[in-house]
Amino acid sequence: MYQQYIEEFRSEVADSLPSELAQHGATLTALSFFDNEDGVWVAAKVELPGQQEPWTRSRLIIPEQGPDKDAWLAGTIFSSALIKELDTR
Repeated sequence: MYQQYIEEFRSEVADSLPSELAQHGATLTALSFFDNEDGVWVAAKVELPGQQEPWTRSRLIIPEQGPDKDAWLAGTIFSSALIKELDTR
């Protein structure tokens, strides 16, 4: 139902996040989407230097009632929040 939204979100994240992660020596290894009663979620798996287990972060991107922002903006916010969290680790 939200396939175009998800593809636009994926494109935005794929364009911006890998280069930002590379500055930390990290790599995006997976970006997956799943839904539940709350809506559609994204999960990013990131390989960090010196860590055996991948670091995974999830976020609701499409609430049950539908998108509340453009897909590119949601992708930008997701990427920025992930990098900010990585910076504070």
